[in-house]
Amino acid sequence: MKLLCTLNLPYVCKKTFRTHELKLLEAVKYSCEENMKAASKEVQNFKKTTTCGVSVDGTWQRRGHMSLNGCVSVISIDTGKILDLEVMTQYCKMCEMNIKCDHECSNYKGSSGNMESVGAFRIFERSVMKRELQYTEYYGDGDSKAFLKVKDIYGEDTVTKLECIGHVQKKSRLTT
Repeated sequence: MKLLCTLNLPYVCKKTFRTHELKLLEAVKYSCEENMKAASKEVQNFKKTTTCGVSVDGTWQRRGHMSLNGCVSVISIDTGKILDLEVMTQYCKMCEMNIKCDHECSNYKGSSGNMESVGAFRIFERSVMKRELQYTEYYGDGDSKAFLKVKDIYGEDTVTKLECIGHVQKKSRLTT
């Protein structure tokens, strides 16, 4: 409110602001989804197949195992573009404030350390239906438990794990 007054702009009530914020969020989600669909089509055209290698990694809002929010991404090894993304949260501000509206609420219950595994599983699970791709090569950071969740997702041992060279180099520098 102070910023708007300083800029000589009209003040918007919280409810109106939240409505516009939700509309903007929907527009961003649609744009991201369209970009990820285009990236998956690009991989299919590049490889002339529906299988590909992906780099899987997760991140959290806060270090350690106390974060309420996290995100897992799958990036194509061939194009370097994001193919899918899973945003997870254990907390919903709108529910806490008892705001009645149509929104996506918290979508994860469990420890922060397990977010990467659950997110990777969700992404691999929808890969064929949503992206028309099978992620058959898993490039991970070495300490991830996510590979164990996805290695048999398309059938027994259909996903192979390969080490990301950047993480291998980082680990060797830390041990020497």
